[in-house]
Amino acid sequence: MARWNLDADFDLILDRTAALWPSLRGGSFFVTGGTGFFGQWILETLRRANQRHQLGLRVCVLTRDPQGFERKAPALFADPSMHFVAGDVKDFTFPQSEFSHVIHAATTSAHETFGGEGPLAKFDTLVVGTRRVLDFAAVCGVTNLLFTSSGVVYHHPTVTEDGEFEPVSESCLMAPPTCDPNTALGQAKRVAEFLCATYAQKHEWHLGVARCFSFVGPYLPLDIHYAIGNFIDQALRAEQITVKGDGKALRSYLYAGDLVVWLLTLLTGGQSGLAYNVGSDRSLSIAELAVMVGNLVSPGKHVEILGTPWRTIGNPVRNVYVPDITLAKQLGLDVWTDLATAIQRTAEYERARHD
Repeated sequence: MARWNLDADFDLILDRTAALWPSLRGGSFFVTGGTGFFGQWILETLRRANQRHQLGLRVCVLTRDPQGFERKAPALFADPSMHFVAGDVKDFTFPQSEFSHVIHAATTSAHETFGGEGPLAKFDTLVVGTRRVLDFAAVCGVTNLLFTSSGVVYHHPTVTEDGEFEPVSESCLMAPPTCDPNTALGQAKRVAEFLCATYAQKHEWHLGVARCFSFVGPYLPLDIHYAIGNFIDQALRAEQITVKGDGKALRSYLYAGDLVVWLLTLLTGGQSGLAYNVGSDRSLSIAELAVMVGNLVSPGKHVEILGTPWRTIGNPVRNVYVPDITLAKQLGLDVWTDLATAIQRTAEYERARHD
C-alpha cells in the first residue's frame, strides 16, 4: 500500500474552507489546547492557509510545555506567524496584544486522564481555565470565539435488545448525573458552555460551541484509553488485537481532516451561541471496529474479545456514543472521509513516523 501523504489532507482542508479565509485576512488568533490532537491539526491548517493565501495571520498559542512541543512539531514552532507562550490555562499571564479570534480547546490532557487525574482537578482545568480565557477575551478585542465542548455533556441514550438507539441531538435534555464524580468532564463542559454563552452575550462575540464526539487521524495518541488508537497500535505492533469488554458498545469516528473544517466553520459561522454536535453519525460496534482495523492494517491478525466487565478511565461507561449531526449538515458540513480511509491514513502516518 502506498503511503498516504499528509500534505494532501491539508490541501483538501484548505480547498473545503476556501470561502472562510478572506474574512480571516489579517486576523490574530489566541489558541489554548493548541499542542494536543485537535490543536496540532488546527495550527497546521492556519500555518498552511497563511502561506497559501498570504493572509498575514498572527497566532499565539498557550502551552504548559513550549520546549516539548518544539520537539514534537518543529515546523510549527519555527513558523514566524506562530508564537508560543508558557502558561497554565487556569492562571496564565495575559499577553499584551489584541486578538480577533479565540479558539479555546484546552482541557485535561488525554494523558492526564489516562494517568488517573482526579475529578476536581479535571473540573477546575475546564471551569477555572475557561473563566480565565473569557476574562482575557473580554479585554483583547475578540470578535469570534470557539469553544470545543464534548458529547459528554449528554447522558448516554438507551439501546434496545435489538441494538436500536437514537443518535443524541443538541435538543437532548439528558444530562450526566451530578452525584457521580466520574462525570466531572461532562459537568465541567456544561458549566464552561454556560460561561462562554454568558460572556459572548455580554460582549457581543460570535460564539461557536462544538460538542465533539470521537475522532481518528494522525497525531492521535495510540497508547492511552482511545479504543481506536489502541487497535491501530496493536495492529501495527502486537501479536493480536484485544477487545477488553464484550465489544457491543457503539461508537462513530470522524476523521481529523474533516474535523478541522467543521471547527473553523463554527468559529466563523453558524448560529452564534448554538451548540453543534461534531462527529460522525455512522455507528459500529467496538468489536466490528477491532475487526475492521485488523483487516485494514494487518490482515489475518487475530482479534480476541475478552468479554470482561468494561470500564473507562475517568469517565462513565457509555454503551453508545453517536451524535445526530443534522444541524451541522445544514451548514454544509459532512462526513467526507469514510472510516476505512481514516484508519488507513492514521496507520500509514504512524508507520512513516517510525521508519
